Amino acid sequence: MSRAKKIIGAIYSAAAEKVYDPLVVKGTFRALGGDLNELVMQQGRRALELSRGGPILDLPVGTGYFTTQISTRYEGLVVGTDLAWGMVREARKRSVEVVQADAHRLPFPDEAFGVVLCSNGLQVMPGLDATLSELHRVLADDGTLLLSVVNLPVLPSDRVPTMFMARRNLLSHLTRAGFHAAHSQLVRLATLIEARKR
Repeated sequence: MSRAKKIIGAIYSAAAEKVYDPLVVKGTFRALGGDLNELVMQQGRRALELSRGGPILDLPVGTGYFTTQISTRYEGLVVGTDLAWGMVREARKRSVEVVQADAHRLPFPDEAFGVVLCSNGLQVMPGLDATLSELHRVLADDGTLLLSVVNLPVLPSDRVPTMFMARRNLLSHLTRAGFHAAHSQLVRLATLIEARKR
């Protein structure tokens, strides 16, 4: 695991128990994305519609704040994964099925999930293309990626951290990874995308 990933994992693990939900989920996401939390919940409900009873992956699961809303309404399997052990521990407290894993090396077979949710985490994960490649690999051929990204689109370059990437560049990365963006929505500094595997 790279040093950057270890640092990110340690930071998020330290914040998981007492800081993440009140400060990030209920504070920062609302400040930067307006109704982002409700829109992510809508994506979760959309995942239930699209999954047709098949398994759903939520990456990164974080504390399970959003995942719990999905898994309690679904009879099928919902699996969360996160790099940060502290996040995994908190999500398990909410009775979410969670696996600690690196987004670049997911421990799932090809085409294992009908729907992948990636809510508000891609912007802090290093290696955008490697992450998208893995999400494409584990998504079924007729599957859907439901993505939300908080970013400050200040740099037009294709080679900047996702947090600072222009939205059109993010869409280009998705296309190169083998996705077709069927729908995208901008809400303040958040981008929500529904993409199909090509």
